Amino acid sequence: MSEQITWTVEGQIKDGKYDQFLEVMQQLITSAKSEAGTVMYEWTISENSRSVHIYERYQNEAAAKLHLQGWGESGPLFLSVVDMQRVTVYSQLSEEFAKAFAGPSTVFMKLIGGFVN
Repeated sequence: MSEQITWTVEGQIKDGKYDQFLEVMQQLITSAKSEAGTVMYEWTISENSRSVHIYERYQNEAAAKLHLQGWGESGPLFLSVVDMQRVTVYSQLSEEFAKAFAGPSTVFMKLIGGFVN
């Protein structure tokens, strides 16, 4: 089993907020790029420029925790332009860290097969 921590965030860009969304996205990407242990941080958007998915992968739980420490500042910024619909966690998290994700829109997936190189 890999120590890497992976999750996705899905949401809808709020009406009239597309330009602000692009600014917020760039700010959050710049911030994540400077965080130690960030392996992947990719934002994708639907053809109609409404639906956004963010794929995040971190070296280990410590790196993922480092990223989430910034949620106090980045969270309200993100939520000002996106209605978050779902967070899907694909990694086994410690009980303590899983509490940071707990909520009605969170799905925890369990690994049943495969590999990471």
